[in-house]
Amino acid sequence: MTENIAAFIVARLSSSRLPGKQLKTIGNKRLIDWTIENVKKSRYINRIVIATTDEEENRPLIDVADEHNIDVFLYKGNIDNVVGRLAQAANRFDADIPILISGDCPLIWAQSLDRLIEKALADKNLDAVEFCMKNGKPVIHEGMSVYRKKCWLLADKLSNKPNLREHHFPIVGLKPELFKTECIYDDDLFYRIKHRVSVDTMADLEFIRKVYEELRARNKAFNMPNFVELLLEKPELMLINKNVHQIGLNEKQKRALFIVKDKRNLELFFDLANELTKKGVGVRFLTEDEHLRAKIEEKGFGIAEKITGMKFDFKVED
Repeated sequence: MTENIAAFIVARLSSSRLPGKQLKTIGNKRLIDWTIENVKKSRYINRIVIATTDEEENRPLIDVADEHNIDVFLYKGNIDNVVGRLAQAANRFDADIPILISGDCPLIWAQSLDRLIEKALADKNLDAVEFCMKNGKPVIHEGMSVYRKKCWLLADKLSNKPNLREHHFPIVGLKPELFKTECIYDDDLFYRIKHRVSVDTMADLEFIRKVYEELRARNKAFNMPNFVELLLEKPELMLINKNVHQIGLNEKQKRALFIVKDKRNLELFFDLANELTKKGVGVRFLTEDEHLRAKIEEKGFGIAEKITGMKFDFKVED
């Protein structure tokens, strides 16, 4: 019997460090367009689903799904419950092999993804398949993982703390005795360098746009092999987002609020906000000036519509 292999692209437009990041452009396409089109190149995936939350600000993702003729799943539960969202989505679309795809990774490489899927197809007893380390080095790929549905459903039952539900199935790695996981090797090229390929901050976006422009100038496709080859040739590009902090499993994200009344300190605030996002801090701006609001949104930062009931670790006021 043919197995149903479904890719679930996890995306929300309310990212604390780079709101609406999936709709930011890289060259002539939005970030999520690159993600979807690369996933479509898989030889095995039967269905692609954008898995998001039922919030008004995520409505544009419905239009994205329509444009690409793929499905969308609107989770009505806690917006931070990623594990619950994906477990429900796997049930809703009856996925035998659900694949987790991060919606902030534009350089998904379908050939490598298919190797993971082939391993899962070959052994139905596996819960998850991942890439092996090679000579102590991890593979460069981010944002793609292959599982069996039973793994997601068990993880949903066992993930009994908020930090275990807010991330992509960390319980699988924390409880290896309960999950059967195997690894496979990828091409040597993908072990030659390790750098961020996900977009979480303006620095990441600046970096990935620069990579795109460099490749376009050389008439090379914007894909993972060319990405690696370019960074091997021009490692200085990695300085752009070298210091971006990846938020850890047990790390509580801090939030900062900038209260802006006029334009005097706006550029200083932008510089400070950019550095804070690199360190893992979610940033919002509050202003009553529509002109300032437009400038803030143009820079890619989020707007706080109100502060009632919102907790911020830092407040900066001009």
